[in-house]
Amino acid sequence: MSEARTFDRSRAPTPGPVRPFRFPHVERALLDNGLTVLTARHGRLPVVTAALVLEAGAAAEPAERAGLAQLVAHALDAGTRTRSADEVAWALERLGVEFNADAHWDAAILSIVTPRDRLEPALELFAEIAREPAFRAEEVERLRDEQLAEILQRQKEPGALAADRAPGFIFAPGVPYRRPLGGTYGSVAAIGVEDVRAFYRGWYAPRGASLLVVGDIDAATACTLAESRFGDWTGQPGARPSFEVRPGVQRATVFVIDRPGSVQSEIRVGDVGLERGHPDYVPLQVMNSLLGGAFTSRLNMNLRERHGFTYGAHSGFAFRRRPGPFLIQTAVATEVTARATEEILREVRRLRDEAAPEAEVAASRDYLAGTLPLELQTTEQLAGRLADLVVHDLPDDYFDRNRQQILAVTAADVQRVAREHLRPERFAIVVVGDAGAIVPGLEALGIGPVEVHQGPAQEPV
Repeated sequence: MSEARTFDRSRAPTPGPVRPFRFPHVERALLDNGLTVLTARHGRLPVVTAALVLEAGAAAEPAERAGLAQLVAHALDAGTRTRSADEVAWALERLGVEFNADAHWDAAILSIVTPRDRLEPALELFAEIAREPAFRAEEVERLRDEQLAEILQRQKEPGALAADRAPGFIFAPGVPYRRPLGGTYGSVAAIGVEDVRAFYRGWYAPRGASLLVVGDIDAATACTLAESRFGDWTGQPGARPSFEVRPGVQRATVFVIDRPGSVQSEIRVGDVGLERGHPDYVPLQVMNSLLGGAFTSRLNMNLRERHGFTYGAHSGFAFRRRPGPFLIQTAVATEVTARATEEILREVRRLRDEAAPEAEVAASRDYLAGTLPLELQTTEQLAGRLADLVVHDLPDDYFDRNRQQILAVTAADVQRVAREHLRPERFAIVVVGDAGAIVPGLEALGIGPVEVHQGPAQEPV
């Protein structure tokens, strides 16, 4: 009871010291067919995650078949040469294996999570799915129809519509990132089974690919299993896509996507960001955490806590091999659309023009450094970070040094990267809402030209 009386409930507890953390040691091996095997032993639980990282990302697909990379990845487990889709599903179920496959902009990633004592049959099934997909016409058409239905659904949801339309204004014509990752209705509708098979033949190959094995396993065992399941696989993918990333606007412009009668506006403020390998990656993380990357960020405190405009505001860089988008996003009531947009720009300019207090920068640094171990606890999380090493050509000890790099960022670094990489003078400001209600207020801000575009029927291509 006496201890309870000495506890001061009027003061928030101070954070404790940052706990020590070390990323698991990574061991590499190269099979004769060009497949790299990365092994990281982790944890005491009898669980293993295996992931295959392939040069089959959406940047490699033809523009007129946008969404093809995702469709191919999603069709892999819809039957193999010797099993139907149902038989594959039951085989995974019997083994207690979780299978996932998806295509991102830079790579396709296939993964399984399996109990350690079932790793060998699980890896055999994993190899069968990856190496011998049947791509039966009826299954491809079913999955294509599901992808089309999802596109139609996204067009009806203001937040998803804003997310899909914003890149079309941020990037110049011809830049792959301009289109939605899952494609447009027209591009996906044009995909046939031969397109799926041709993309698979051209990009799913061992040379240049990586097999990641994380969990209760040593490197020698992982290599032996990889050789037995993937050693006789042959092939080489096409060259990595190379393209110039250019902004869609040269001066700040407001693009309104008209949804007549909408009581809420979805706001996306964006620009071309930076590639993952840029030397300013770490200070940009700290700067963004301060701006809009955490609940206590300036944007959230302004728009949510001070003004009550929104339930939340967020900012972030989509780091890819080539410069992806920087986006600020929020949703507000129609009547405060212009005021919220004005406050967003005010916070960006304040971060550029005024040095952030050291205490505020330290809080952002400590938050990122403190949460890093929480993001690297499971075998799936660690496999995801190993995939980062592979996709972005990072050194194997990158995450051993990452925390100290974060803690070394100064207030001067934050202001420098804000000045260099936040460019409000060329922001593309995309607002999905009732044009008749919001355009006058947005014009009155004097940001730049205000263009009104129709809804989903006329997407940017």
